[in-house]
Amino acid sequence: MLFGYRASSESYVKYLKSIGVECGENITIFVPHRTTIDSLNPHLLKIGSNVAITGPASILTHDYSVFVANHLSKGRLFGKQQPVEIGNNVFIGWGGVILPGTVIGDNVIIGAYAVATGNLESNAVYAGNPARRICSIEDYIQKRTDNQLAEAVDIFKQYWLRFGRKPDSAVFHEYFYLFSSDRQLIDIYKNKMTENGNYKECLNYLQKHKPMFENYEQFCEYAKDQIKQGE
Repeated sequence: MLFGYRASSESYVKYLKSIGVECGENITIFVPHRTTIDSLNPHLLKIGSNVAITGPASILTHDYSVFVANHLSKGRLFGKQQPVEIGNNVFIGWGGVILPGTVIGDNVIIGAYAVATGNLESNAVYAGNPARRICSIEDYIQKRTDNQLAEAVDIFKQYWLRFGRKPDSAVFHEYFYLFSSDRQLIDIYKNKMTENGNYKECLNYLQKHKPMFENYEQFCEYAKDQIKQGE
């Protein structure tokens, strides 16, 4: 009742569809009550499928900066309304702003507090103000692949130093591919696999790829050894 159609991701997307915004499937708005999606021109906004919008984020199809010009033009009024198109499989980072006239391709990551304007080509990562291409999506995936083990070990180390004990395996709900097979999945791992709407694809990957470690305990022993070597 307090936030109205912004109460949840589902209600926000339902509202956008009801006013005429073209929306695909699996659109997630993580902080709906702090996210602003321009409803002034629903006919100018298109959002594809598998789009994740963190918050507070803003998507604008109009720019009222003409307010200043309207006061200096001796009675002439100006408008600035342009379509915005967001492709498929797009992530908009925390505080991201999508300005009028922006076209975002498919498979695009937009970094935190980036200001997107113009054409953002597919299969790339963008950051900054204005947002600039910083790498291809292939390079991003390779970097994520290369860093998984080191990040997981560091998480283990920080937990150990903070609490003085081994973390529960649930702490590694984003790194379980390192030590879990399709027969070693706890609920939090299954939920993570479901989160992106491609559970079967994730399960198929686990069935075809052997994890780096045989189980969680083996990973923990490796992490402990790495910590000792760094002392």
